[in-house]
Amino acid sequence: MNKQKKTMAIVACSVAGMVMLGALVYYNFIDKPIKSGVEIGDLCPDFTVETFKIENDTFQTGGETFTLSEHKGEIVVVNFWATYCRPCIEELPEFDEFQKNYAEDVTVISIDGETNISPEVLAKWMNTNSKAEGWTEFDLTFGRYEKDNNVYSQVGFTSGALPGTMIINREGVIVYREDGAMSYNDLLAQIEPLLKL
Repeated sequence: MNKQKKTMAIVACSVAGMVMLGALVYYNFIDKPIKSGVEIGDLCPDFTVETFKIENDTFQTGGETFTLSEHKGEIVVVNFWATYCRPCIEELPEFDEFQKNYAEDVTVISIDGETNISPEVLAKWMNTNSKAEGWTEFDLTFGRYEKDNNVYSQVGFTSGALPGTMIINREGVIVYREDGAMSYNDLLAQIEPLLKL
C-alpha cells in the first residue's frame, strides 16, 4: 500500500510540474500578440510610391512620386485600395471630399497594391472603367507600389484586407490604422482632434 501511495504521489507531482511548465511556456511565449513591427504610436517608416498625373482629363503614368517624409508637418491619410475591392471604390469619393475640405492641413494618398498589373494597365482601368468615373476631378493623390516595395506591410498592415487606412500626424507618427471602409465622418472623427494640435 505504501508503495502504491508513493507511486501516486510521484505521478501527482510529475503532472503538477508539467502543468506548471505548460502554463509558464504558454504565458511567456505563446500568449503574446503577434507584432507587425510597426505599431500605432511608432514613427511611420518613410516610403516612396509612384503616382499618377492627370493630363488631358486622363490618368497618366511616368515619373511622379510621393515620398512620405516630404509631407512632415502635414496630417497624412494613407488609404490602400484595389480595382476588385468594391468597398474601396465606394469610399474614395468620401476621401476626396475630405481632401477638398481640409487641403491646407491634410494630404490624402490612395495607394493600389495590385503588383500583378502594370502601372499602364491600372491607369487604363481608371480611365475607362465606369466605377472610376469622375476620378480625374479628385484632389487626392493616386499611387501604387511594386512587389519589391510592399508599402502595405512596411507600414504595419498584416491582414491583407482591403480597404485599409492609416493616419499619420504632423510629426510623422502613426495615430490610427484600421482595416475596413471609412466614411467622411469616420475620417473627421479621427482627424479633427489632430487639427487642434
